[in-house]
Amino acid sequence: MALSLRQGIAWLLCLFLVVGGTGCAAIEEQVKTHPETAIGAGIGTAAGMLTGGLIFGNAAGTLLGGLVGGLTGGVIGNVVEARAQDRAATAERYHYNSAQGTVLRIEAVEAHPAKIHPGETINLNMRFAVLARNAQQTIQVSERRQIFFNNSVVGDSTLQVQRMEGTWTSSQPLTLPTNAASGSYRVVMSVTAGGTKATQQTTFTIVR
Repeated sequence: MALSLRQGIAWLLCLFLVVGGTGCAAIEEQVKTHPETAIGAGIGTAAGMLTGGLIFGNAAGTLLGGLVGGLTGGVIGNVVEARAQDRAATAERYHYNSAQGTVLRIEAVEAHPAKIHPGETINLNMRFAVLARNAQQTIQVSERRQIFFNNSVVGDSTLQVQRMEGTWTSSQPLTLPTNAASGSYRVVMSVTAGGTKATQQTTFTIVR
């Protein structure tokens, strides 16, 4: 079962990374090498907060957040990420020049699968581009994923990490509690960098 889940995560990331020309085999190998990032192994909770975790392509990062209300008892997993395009290719797509300062665009968001049962794992995915004046330095990036049910927050996680400029794909698994309420859930995903913020949202449905 674990292998199937890893392959599923790898396949999903491949869909996002086609624009950058990154091969599916390479992403699947990354997930096999670091399965804990795909399935959330080794993650614990302390006072409702999650910290630490292995971040693809980064030596260090901080993952903060927790689940409350109807999603209490679920597990927020580590973030799997990949750089889909480098700075040069991303800058060309956006006709970027340094006079524009920090440019941040969320290109796609997805909750996969869109319909899910309690106790199963859903992946909250986004692809975004980040560009700044100094091509030689990394930039502090903050990714936030908020989950709402009946207009109340039931999940909130933030990844804080230094990133190279370019186009990134980021996927976070969430294992639902077995008693999660059925209905439609709204996911608001945002990215902040260099004083600039971009936000998009999507939905998923829990069915019984």
